[in-house]
Amino acid sequence: MNPDKVLSIVIPAYNEESAIADILRRALDAREALCRAAGLEAVEIVVVDDGSRDRTREIAAAFSQARLVVHPVNKGYGAALMTGFKAASGGLLAFLDADGTCDPLAFADLHRALSAAGADMAVGNRMTADSRMPAVRRLGNLFYAAVISWLSGVRVSDSASGMRLFRRELLGRLEPLPTGLHFTPAMSARAACLGARIVEAPIPYAERQGRSKLNVVKDGVRFLRVILGVIFAIYPLRIFGPIAALCALLAAGYGAGPVAYYLSFHRLEDDMIYRLLTILTLGACSLTALCFGLVAQSLSDMATGRSNRWLERAAWSRSAAAAGGLLGGGGVLLNSRTIMEYAARGRITTHWVYVLTGGLAVICGMVLFSFGVTMGLARHLPANRPGKLLR
Repeated sequence: MNPDKVLSIVIPAYNEESAIADILRRALDAREALCRAAGLEAVEIVVVDDGSRDRTREIAAAFSQARLVVHPVNKGYGAALMTGFKAASGGLLAFLDADGTCDPLAFADLHRALSAAGADMAVGNRMTADSRMPAVRRLGNLFYAAVISWLSGVRVSDSASGMRLFRRELLGRLEPLPTGLHFTPAMSARAACLGARIVEAPIPYAERQGRSKLNVVKDGVRFLRVILGVIFAIYPLRIFGPIAALCALLAAGYGAGPVAYYLSFHRLEDDMIYRLLTILTLGACSLTALCFGLVAQSLSDMATGRSNRWLERAAWSRSAAAAGGLLGGGGVLLNSRTIMEYAARGRITTHWVYVLTGGLAVICGMVLFSFGVTMGLARHLPANRPGKLLR
């Protein structure tokens, strides 16, 4: 039997005694229709009991045509799914929740969408007009989807859908994935950021059977944290970049007044020192965030095997180090008279604007110099690509 023609549907279950029999019966009954609609040779059902404390395991065991895998203790939603994927034999993997909210027959639409687009993963989109999803969860899902779409550049409509179909080879690209309920948003975020081809197909979504395990507040915060964590790990510059830009804009806006005053009167008043200290701080923060973002992006690209020729250019590291050295040296030179005066007399009579300007130049110069040296060292590390070093 060709594994690529076998669909393995994994159903994770934890304390679902009121729903497990119905969803298993529907999944087993759907096998023949799915084979016809998707041109499959077989559909395999794998149920993973995740340490249930009720009768879920005994009920699932009564369905001899479904394969039962048992966790002696509860390990989490994501862990149950990964166990099921490892136990499955199909080249096409899928999963749906055990709570009866999704219809197994909808896998035919997901397979059709996957094949038509030549995609890696098809996600069941529950955000339809007739969806029975509670309003709070609907708003949360829309928010998480918007965050992923904005930061990854890949349009996602339902980030936490518990019904998906994907090619087995995709799983290795997406690991590691969390063990808890935040498995699905993490999967969406990693797939979007790593360039996997994702398609969505609308699916019916019914009211769940039994009590939900989802805590809207606690799990909602966890969902957001894992989404931002995944995107930060793969596209750190998309986090650092806006921070750097914001600090730069604030520094420019806050500095417009002193610059205009100096151009008009060729001097700065003493009460402007606090404004200039703020500008110095914002400017240094902007440059620091930008440099850290570029270094982090370079390391992330190396780890994920992506190529970024703009960052890999050796001229960048050399130019940054040279500019940093010149800027820092210029700051010291600007304050050379001040330094010598303090060394000789123990006091400073130079106007404070020179001290601030020189200090900013030294700080920014050190940041640039450190950035250039770090990028130069990174170029000599082996990338996560066989037989290839960064140029």
